[in-house]
Amino acid sequence: MKRLAPWVVLAALVGAIQFVVTQRLGGFSPNIAQFMGRQIVAQGGYSESLAVIGWGIHLAVSLTYAALYAFTSHQRLMPAGRGARWIAGLFLALLLGWLTTLATGPAIAVTISVLAGKGWPAALPGLNTSLGFAFGNHLGFFTICWFLTLVLPDALRGDRHQTASV
Repeated sequence: MKRLAPWVVLAALVGAIQFVVTQRLGGFSPNIAQFMGRQIVAQGGYSESLAVIGWGIHLAVSLTYAALYAFTSHQRLMPAGRGARWIAGLFLALLLGWLTTLATGPAIAVTISVLAGKGWPAALPGLNTSLGFAFGNHLGFFTICWFLTLVLPDALRGDRHQTASV
């Protein structure tokens, strides 16, 4: 995994930017980072200057998701051949895009409530089962992870039949 660390950071940064740009292009204002920062500040009664915490959360989640993708896609369970590994990696991107979309509502609610100093929320929103905009945006993020942590490193190494190693 150490050799993938720069790729994970790059995927997280590019994916985080893609995520908010896509929201902006989709007419979402504020974006997720701004929304969470503003909600934490409002619910916690904090200074407006602390709303930047939303960006910290967004980047931390992006880094976590990119690392999860890279770690999972480089397990020995993945096919050894480059083409098959890349296809399996796309299916992994699809799966993680769907799972993270499902968890969006509850995860945002918990994060805002806890960081606003209110503890765990008494009730959580339901899972997001829609295959709409949020799913497409998550899928876009994980497709970036696929390309930057699996395809591009493979292509630059010239690997064709390398066995995955962590």
